[in-house]
Amino acid sequence: MQDARLEALVPFLSEERLKKFDDVLSRRTRKLCLVLENVYQSRNASAVMRTCDGLGVQDVHLIEDVNPWVFNRIVSKGTPSWLTLHRYRSEKKPSEACIAQLKNLGYKIAVTSPHVNGFQPHLLPTSDPVALVMGTEFTGVSEEMMDAADYHVYTPMHGFAESLNISVAAGIIMHRILENIHQRPPIDWSITGEEADQLRVEWAMKSVRKSKALLKHLGIDPDTGKATQNK
Repeated sequence: MQDARLEALVPFLSEERLKKFDDVLSRRTRKLCLVLENVYQSRNASAVMRTCDGLGVQDVHLIEDVNPWVFNRIVSKGTPSWLTLHRYRSEKKPSEACIAQLKNLGYKIAVTSPHVNGFQPHLLPTSDPVALVMGTEFTGVSEEMMDAADYHVYTPMHGFAESLNISVAAGIIMHRILENIHQRPPIDWSITGEEADQLRVEWAMKSVRKSKALLKHLGIDPDTGKATQNK
């Protein structure tokens, strides 16, 4: 049964836009998610989100107790609007809260570090969903994340620099991990069913101007899709 919100908003969306939803969803995955832990430069975080959208990674977890993320439309090209952002700002221990959430969702935690022997991206196990953790540009991931890590990931360096820019490193590592994930049958890595329907609703609401006000006018709760009393 189609969500009442989507049904109400479809007349305000072009066929091209609806087709775009389906095309993007057919390539989206939750078998890999990205965790950005206190990335110092907002433009770096925004650039990584643009890469996530381009590669088909739907979920980004943002730990912001030290360095808050600020939306940078010029760099991100609006791509955070199409991603599912999980923000950890009000928790007493944001990194620990993020770790608990990832474990609850069944993710194996893979932290990036040039100092720890681990997997090259193309050799990282992908039988379980993977949460790739990128730390701050200065000190890397926190001790909490290092202790919680199931895997360590590194990209071999052949020059004088010890590491790559975070946005470049994230793109390279995610691309190689996704190559392994996509080798599985599509039903294993793609987003389907209720999760896909929910994303269609979210994207439709972001595509139609003043969608919440419109839905309320039509007697539909924008948050639940249920009929309101004044319908």
